[in-house]
Amino acid sequence: MLLSDRFPISLSLACATIAGALAAWLGFAPIGWWWVPFVGFAVLAALLQRAPSVKFGALIGFLFGLGYFLAGVSWVRVSLGDFGGMPLPMAWFAAFLFCSVLAAFPLLAGAFTAWAKPKNSWFFAFVFACAWTFAEYLRAHVFTGFEWLSVGTSQTAIFGFAPLLGTFGCTWVVVFGAACLWDGCLATRENWRARHSNSFARSLLSHASPRRPGVWVPAILLVLASVLSNLEFSKPIANALKVSLLQGNVPQSMKWEPEKFVQTLQMYERLITQAKGELIILPETALPAPLSRIPSDYIERLRGIAFSKGANLLIGVPVQEQGKFYNAAVSLGVEDSQQYRKVHLVPFGEYMPLRGLLAWFYANLTIPMSDFSPGDAAQPPIKINGQTLGISICYEDTFARDVHRTLPDATLLVNMSNDAWFGKSAAAEQHLQLSQMRAIEQARPMLRANNTGITAVIDEKGRVTQRLEPFTEGILETTVQGRKGATPYMMWGDLPVLLMCLAGLGIGVAQRLRRGAGQEAS
Repeated sequence: MLLSDRFPISLSLACATIAGALAAWLGFAPIGWWWVPFVGFAVLAALLQRAPSVKFGALIGFLFGLGYFLAGVSWVRVSLGDFGGMPLPMAWFAAFLFCSVLAAFPLLAGAFTAWAKPKNSWFFAFVFACAWTFAEYLRAHVFTGFEWLSVGTSQTAIFGFAPLLGTFGCTWVVVFGAACLWDGCLATRENWRARHSNSFARSLLSHASPRRPGVWVPAILLVLASVLSNLEFSKPIANALKVSLLQGNVPQSMKWEPEKFVQTLQMYERLITQAKGELIILPETALPAPLSRIPSDYIERLRGIAFSKGANLLIGVPVQEQGKFYNAAVSLGVEDSQQYRKVHLVPFGEYMPLRGLLAWFYANLTIPMSDFSPGDAAQPPIKINGQTLGISICYEDTFARDVHRTLPDATLLVNMSNDAWFGKSAAAEQHLQLSQMRAIEQARPMLRANNTGITAVIDEKGRVTQRLEPFTEGILETTVQGRKGATPYMMWGDLPVLLMCLAGLGIGVAQRLRRGAGQEAS
């Protein structure tokens, strides 16, 4: 019997954990089976719909989330243990604790869904989708936020909803479609057992009615996504630009070693000399020392190389000002030098929050350059080579709101990063997938220069058109067309989805109160 009322509690908990783990492991890059999250969340919807109590719903949500994040982002132990100097057992414990904290947001979604639990199938699917999406929105904002593994990001291959509603809108569509998928399977089983139909096909069709959702709902959503993906929200401008993206492949274990310093500078000078582009982009902190401490003759040589090519360089390098350090992108070349200073810093990597409370943690952690200051949120964009660059550094491109700051002025999106912190884990491929989502949302090409990879070119539809193999030194030569125009998401942001989620939560509260009033009356 499929998830009956007699379904063992222990098996329900195991199903929740496994469903969450598979949704993250198989649904996101590098595997990227986009349909798996639909199945995973259909299982979660089934478990929450049959949850006997709010506490059980909260536990189901937590275990789903724990499996989800352990399978998806437990690679944080690599940066903590392999490169942060933390003992391996403690690194694994810290990663487990991190994933447990993240699982608190699915816990909230599960608890609310089990508490509200509308009897109407449409209402249940709507409330469940709104509860999960709102929890995901909170996760992206609380304590500076962590938007990694947002459900909508798994759909970069097929989703046309992103230019309209952004990542959270795509999340809502997936979770709503998954809940409808579960209800459709349940309706089909009920109909089959009641012998209302002589065939499976007729059984499906018999429930394609306004009274309850069915498997036809996610099918319609997928078709609609495909249709929307053909819409054009931007148009090319100016002449095509020749760009060189450099991938130095400097091992993280050696990046900040003094004996490696001169070798790194020489390697990038050689790559810049070989590059053919009008714009040459280096990765985040490609020069592993503050700009003021880089030999002045070296900077002048780079400037001279750029002048000889009639080109501009965009270099990732820390800058120091009034005793503060900034993770920055600095331009050199035929045009006046400009800077972008990273705004959204990585907690525990670029600054240390809650130093008093987490003293035990920091005592076992040795991360170089971990005391950066954030740049001004209102920085003017860098304009070079006739293009306005929407620059993000490191994981800034995982947040739609950070990329949003430069638009609609930006004609090209640029991400300069160093994913060497995460070794050969899935983090680099997941980061690339997040960049793809940013390109789709804003209808802009994305250029990525990454120390160890994945250096890539992404078009305005989120398709990876060129890439370098990770953990190789190389130059990616490309020609890119800047674009102008505004997507609906660029104009509205997350407001429509947020309002819809609040409406869904309101419906859930109303359904719960109505049911409570009915029970009192009886």
